[in-house]
Amino acid sequence: MIDAEGVDTSDVSWSDDYGAYTTRFDDDGDGYSPSVAVAETLETALDGWDEPLFDYVDPDALDSLVGDPASSVTVRFDVEAATVTVRGDGRVFVRI
Repeated sequence: MIDAEGVDTSDVSWSDDYGAYTTRFDDDGDGYSPSVAVAETLETALDGWDEPLFDYVDPDALDSLVGDPASSVTVRFDVEAATVTVRGDGRVFVRI
């Protein structure tokens, strides 16, 4: 589904296994970068969240840290009432 701002939120889903909203990123040029996947997931999890991601984390730094498919880095930070976890294996989790 494309929202009013043109963000595709169809790949975000709730996972009972993880107790979180989840999606995946693929920063090899064919998919979303980690920062776009985080913004997309936050918008769904926080019901229309529209604040700039850079108020909470540097999007370029996030993409550099976890955007490499060989990365084993995990980045965790809070956005409002949510905890965001971004893993180097391409998974994004937002727990509220």
